Amino acid sequence: MTQSFITRIKHDKEFQKLYDIEKKKLDIAIALAKARARKGLTQKQVASKAGVTWETISAIENGKANFSIGTISKVFAAVGKKLNLQIS
Repeated sequence: MTQSFITRIKHDKEFQKLYDIEKKKLDIAIALAKARARKGLTQKQVASKAGVTWETISAIENGKANFSIGTISKVFAAVGKKLNLQIS
């Protein structure tokens, strides 16, 4: 039964689309948390530098935020990183 379920979701286009979105959010969350840790900054310090609330930083790092490109660019700039987008 488990294999049957896995096979079904592998071929479910809607599931794959949603999975891909969540995977990208998780990748961003991990990249931000690592960059922040490397700089030795707290979430509040990053928030202050980026001009957002610490709750926004927390939500991004926990993969729970839907954020604008502008917001995420400011947040990554606050930790010394540049946001690059790729469309394929």
